[in-house]
Amino acid sequence: MRGDCATAQGLSELRVLQRPNRHRNRGVIPEGMGPLVAAQESKSVALMFPGQGAQYLGMGKDLVEASPRAREIFQRADDVLGYSLSAIMMEGPEADLKRTLHTQPAVFVHSMALMEVMRERCSVNPLIAAGHSLGEYSALCAAGVLGFEDGLEIIHVRAKGMEEAQPPGTCAMAAIIGPERDEVLEMVENCRGEDVLEGANFNAPDQVVVSGRLSAVNRVVDVAKTKPRAKAVLLPVSSAFHTALMKPAQAALSEKLASVTLCAPRFPVAANVTGLPYPFPDGMKGLMVEQLVKPVRWTDCVETMRQAGPDVFLEVGPGRVLNGLLRRINRHALGMSVGNLASLKAFEGS
Repeated sequence: MRGDCATAQGLSELRVLQRPNRHRNRGVIPEGMGPLVAAQESKSVALMFPGQGAQYLGMGKDLVEASPRAREIFQRADDVLGYSLSAIMMEGPEADLKRTLHTQPAVFVHSMALMEVMRERCSVNPLIAAGHSLGEYSALCAAGVLGFEDGLEIIHVRAKGMEEAQPPGTCAMAAIIGPERDEVLEMVENCRGEDVLEGANFNAPDQVVVSGRLSAVNRVVDVAKTKPRAKAVLLPVSSAFHTALMKPAQAALSEKLASVTLCAPRFPVAANVTGLPYPFPDGMKGLMVEQLVKPVRWTDCVETMRQAGPDVFLEVGPGRVLNGLLRRINRHALGMSVGNLASLKAFEGS
């Protein structure tokens, strides 16, 4: 454990300020500004953190150039890991950034750098948070459960274990879009054969990611393509995340977690495994280890966040994948994304 709980909760202390709104008394909100004005006037947010796959070359460069606090986060990350993750994120090569070993810490560091800049500049009041797969660790860090260094060290162990769990080229993942969950799971049952094939991400009512041995994933993709209004897309990964094939990664993660003290969350974090808020303290570490081999119940996580009553769902990190899923889950929910300095400035209304 590198710090105490007071230090760990530093990233979660986002200021709640009453900011004047320049459009409040003008009668007409300029075209395109409605969601931004609503966000500025809102008092509460549900934080959403993306996972692996959201990374891109150059991520974080604008933050480092503009914010000393972001530069500090990137330097701390390089110091913890013992190599220049920041150089891989900003300069590549892209093949290195796409490696699970580097992708997972990169997305985490980017999200945490954005959180630090938001602490300086924005008025937000988190009611609840959730993260997709790896993003769950960003959510736990944002809630003060983990300190930044502890979180990064855990993610390094997790990513290494997941990358090494199965030989390259033997596994795959695919998104099945269109059919409802039960229909996809029926396809999984019919296509599994003697291989491992499981539903890995329940992303939306009409989007399920399947994961397992390459041959089995190819079979289910072929079947899905024969279904009306169905689309099947192989994902750019060569592993089988959130299935029993990740069991070899559990021991090292469990050992690392045993050395870390978890702090009480400043706001609830919905767990991928259950879709419900993490219990504290009993069972918390167990769920973090179990997440490796269990599906991400993202639809349930979003419903849990909705029940908390936020005014805005705010995605913090690279990309806008979670906002896209939010629209598929609940088209009435207001979602925004803070993924770079430009979108952060838009969020604060400057």
